[in-house]
Amino acid sequence: MFFVDTLEFEGLGNRSYLAGGPAAAVVVDPPRDIDQVIAAAVRRGVRIAFVAETHVHNDYVTGGLELARVTGA
Repeated sequence: MFFVDTLEFEGLGNRSYLAGGPAAAVVVDPPRDIDQVIAAAVRRGVRIAFVAETHVHNDYVTGGLELARVTGA
């Protein structure tokens, strides 16, 4: 079964997404605090295999590179 979870973080004007299937997932636009994203993947029982950024710009601090480093995505 495939899923898409919308991850909303209070105080930020954006959303992140965790989408995947039975074993692996992609995180789209991860926030700087990657712990919450990793926790969401653990709850789903999936490995974060990919990280995607859709809006890299000066007023948004992303956790994408750190998430990729920590998870091996």
